[in-house]
Amino acid sequence: MMLYAQIVLALLLVMTFIAAVNVLTLPRIRKTWKPQTMPFVSVLIPARNEVNTIGTCLSSLAAQAYPHFEIIVLDDRSEDGTWEELQKWQSRFPQLRVLRGESLPAGWVGKCFACHQLAQSARGELLLFTDADTRHLPTSIANAVAALERSNADLLSLLPLLELRSMWEKVVMPMLHFVTFTTLPFPLVHHTRKPQLAMANGQFMLFRRSAYNAIGGHKAVKDALVEDVWLARLIKKHGFRLRVMDGAEVVTTRMYRSLREIWDGFSKNLFPGFRYSLAAITLVMLFNVVTSIGPFVLAVGGMFDWPAIDSAPVDSWMALMLVQVGLLIATRSMLSLRFSLGFLPILLHPVAMAIVVGIAANSVRWALFAGGLRWKGRIYPLSRQAT
Repeated sequence: MMLYAQIVLALLLVMTFIAAVNVLTLPRIRKTWKPQTMPFVSVLIPARNEVNTIGTCLSSLAAQAYPHFEIIVLDDRSEDGTWEELQKWQSRFPQLRVLRGESLPAGWVGKCFACHQLAQSARGELLLFTDADTRHLPTSIANAVAALERSNADLLSLLPLLELRSMWEKVVMPMLHFVTFTTLPFPLVHHTRKPQLAMANGQFMLFRRSAYNAIGGHKAVKDALVEDVWLARLIKKHGFRLRVMDGAEVVTTRMYRSLREIWDGFSKNLFPGFRYSLAAITLVMLFNVVTSIGPFVLAVGGMFDWPAIDSAPVDSWMALMLVQVGLLIATRSMLSLRFSLGFLPILLHPVAMAIVVGIAANSVRWALFAGGLRWKGRIYPLSRQAT
């Protein structure tokens, strides 16, 4: 048991180190940045069943201080009145165009096909794909263009500030940052050519149109449910420059509003994120149980002299457990401070990770045993997904 505890401690030390490096090195986009040039920007929004969010997004984009841009929203066959809501907003904003989406062709994921249609209609030198659940400060386009210039990037992706209101949002959503920032070294994302070390956030992706066309656009990832990551990998694969920045100063998002929405939203992504490898996702689930749930459970077991722990020296065992728990709390606190995620939910870290593991298992269940992954009224059978 002591050897097991020492191995887990070593893993947690590595995770804490990666998180610290990421927090210290991830560049922040600043709302004071101003672009040197003013290329025409097409802001492209795929919308399916977004009647409750699209208005806030559009009003924030219409207030942009940037002088040369258009907004195009594609209603992807919504079933909740999104189209009618868009008609109201179109009459208010002259820079807004609203499109009706075509029927979804075989082999396409809905969002990818919507983005493909948007790109075909866009006139911009730069293409900004953003989601209907985002809210943009008045300088966000100008700041993003300036960041693209400063970094000489071909794809700039921003991580928005997460708006967390309900209890479950505050408990579960910070795990998105925890899992990402403890496992993916962002300096390698920026400074290596390896496509495997790439990531992007589909809520804000600013492409140079020349690079977007060169990699084949969304058509190249037409059957991918995690299209943002695969697009980022294609950018690096084709020799283009990728940059990811902390965009909390200029864009915010409230992704989900309930545990059910969180459960369904991430269930559609997790198994595809591992290229439908059952071995890979199982290994990661076990890793997360061992490193995020185990330390708390075994620390309690040490306090109550569980038989399985009796063979280990109690003082040494408890010291290792407390260090492990301390590292998890320290890492979560560091991320919460940097990304404004709140501190009280940190104490529920093992509960949050248990939910994440459950979501991963549900993602596998959907894909293998329930007819396919699903999102917003559509089902995507495993046979149609890229592997």
